[in-house]
Amino acid sequence: MSKIICVSGDSYTQEYFQKPEDRWSYKIGATHNIAMGGAGNDRIFNATLKFLNEITPDVLIVGWSTTARASLYHKNGGRIIVAPHRCFNESTTEDHEDIQKFYYANLHNDFVNFYNTLNYMVFLQDYCKAKNIKLRYFRSVMYEKLDYKSLKDVSYHAYYNDSTPEIARQGVEQHIKLLQKTIRKLDKDIWIKEFWYSMHDHIVKEHNYVPPGTYVKALPVGAVAGWAEVVKRSIM
Repeated sequence: MSKIICVSGDSYTQEYFQKPEDRWSYKIGATHNIAMGGAGNDRIFNATLKFLNEITPDVLIVGWSTTARASLYHKNGGRIIVAPHRCFNESTTEDHEDIQKFYYANLHNDFVNFYNTLNYMVFLQDYCKAKNIKLRYFRSVMYEKLDYKSLKDVSYHAYYNDSTPEIARQGVEQHIKLLQKTIRKLDKDIWIKEFWYSMHDHIVKEHNYVPPGTYVKALPVGAVAGWAEVVKRSIM
């Protein structure tokens, strides 16, 4: 019986602009592709969770996206993909610039999205371990770093008491520690090639090609094939 291989993520996994036979997901033998171009990590996590409630794959590969994106639901029940470059209904592809403007003006928070993403990662790795599912992670266009300075920068966006400079400093430090504690829970061995590895950076480094900020055209066939080989080795 052939293995059930599910891939989840954003455009780097959906590969909408690639010919079907050129997609890395096809080359590794993926049986299910639940990715969506423009998706943020809320959408990636929830789509993966719903899939796992229905099917137990042998292999699950998740490409995590930028935390600048989000997922909301419209009053008509449709899921709205919110990204800096575009906001649209996942089912109808209808654009929603009004929702995009409202979200980034009133709802988006860098710390919350990053912290939620880390927790999504921890939950899925523990779930897959319990279910004996081979899990692999990579970053697509997720640019967040894990060094102290980067964690400090994002922690300034957390909710804390800023009534005095000293209280504010303590609040930031507490949120840095919260992020560090969650990061320590991440299994470094389940990442493709190495911990926190990025498909975007891999293509830049190994194939001397800088992908555009958004996936608006097909990537070089050789670069995608090269990435497929890296993924294959990680799931063998």
